Amino acid sequence: MNKTFTQNDLIRFIYNEMSVEEADLLTDSLRQDVDLKIAYDELKASSILLDSTVISKKPSAFTISKIQSYARAFSSTKSNVIDRIDLILN
Repeated sequence: MNKTFTQNDLIRFIYNEMSVEEADLLTDSLRQDVDLKIAYDELKASSILLDSTVISKKPSAFTISKIQSYARAFSSTKSNVIDRIDLILN
């Protein structure tokens, strides 16, 4: 059975988020499909670069306060009229 692998599958493989069986299938496909191998190599290089990036700046208290304020601006409540949740702006 030939399985088509997506970029999401490759990312899951890079970060060890696949089952053993699926990882084995992908490993076999990487050996046979040159285009898939190229895509994998590019994503692997990107993940190494992202993982090695150190963020030295922390968000300011003002920024965190704004984000928390925005998050509190929405609440969800059960509607008395219909059977779904409506979002209400506080």
